[in-house]
Amino acid sequence: MPRPDGFTRYDAGLLLVALIWGANFSAIKYALAEMPPLAFSAVRFILASVLFWVVVRLLEPRSRVPAKDLRFLIGLGVVGNTAYQAAFMIGLDRTSATNSSLIMASMPVMVALLATTTGIERLGRRLWIGMVLAVAGVVLVIATGSASRAGADRIGDLLILVACACWAVFTVGLRRVDRGVSPLRVTEITTYAGTPGLLLIGWPELRQVRWDQLGAGTWFGLLYSGILAIGVAYLLWNAAVKHIGGSRTAIYNSVIPVVALAVAWLALGEQPGPGQGVGAALVITGVLYSRFRPMTRSPMPVVPE
Repeated sequence: MPRPDGFTRYDAGLLLVALIWGANFSAIKYALAEMPPLAFSAVRFILASVLFWVVVRLLEPRSRVPAKDLRFLIGLGVVGNTAYQAAFMIGLDRTSATNSSLIMASMPVMVALLATTTGIERLGRRLWIGMVLAVAGVVLVIATGSASRAGADRIGDLLILVACACWAVFTVGLRRVDRGVSPLRVTEITTYAGTPGLLLIGWPELRQVRWDQLGAGTWFGLLYSGILAIGVAYLLWNAAVKHIGGSRTAIYNSVIPVVALAVAWLALGEQPGPGQGVGAALVITGVLYSRFRPMTRSPMPVVPE
């Protein structure tokens, strides 16, 4: 089944994902001042699991998932949620939000290389050029910002890179799921699969949390991260991977650092410099360049069932 060309509703959904995830860096960093990272991650996944349980029962109570896809999705959930979230949360706690967003900008390249080497996707020249422009823009945004030089920790940066690799495997792996399985069920199952591991590794920290002393900002961060950053954004991401491909979906990760800097500007008064403005323009140009014309004349190869 060929992928739709041009700007689609899935691209619009991914722009919303970029907005949600871009603001999520600040929301998490604020909450981590009062709550340890693994405890925070476990709670927000519990919230997301409850949300998906309710939504699936309301919207798709009779949908079924083939056994082979169910086993595969459970494995993806462990990689893309348990492993990814553990590395991401600990890494974000040990480095700056800006450094994290820069490293996360390597995601489109990781996904594209993995998709190409595994034969899942065939990438066109426009997508490659768009990715180069977007990643170059992100590098410029961060390199010209003073925030990128503060609060950095090499171990934290390395953990963010590990998280990127886990998410790349998750994104490319979703293309092997039967097209008949709805994105809602995919998101539900992978969320369920990732939650027990996060609860297990986060339990020691959960026991130490003084819930009565958490501020309103921390509770907001939990709700925002659990309902929007996981519940809504994961659903939109998985739907986009299914319909327009992992590489085309992943390029929107390059927008996230720009959003993160914009949120910091509005919420914290951090004034972006000229270099950051040029970098943001490169990101937008790269995404638009890869979106508004066909990426390749060859249809995407059918994934073996």
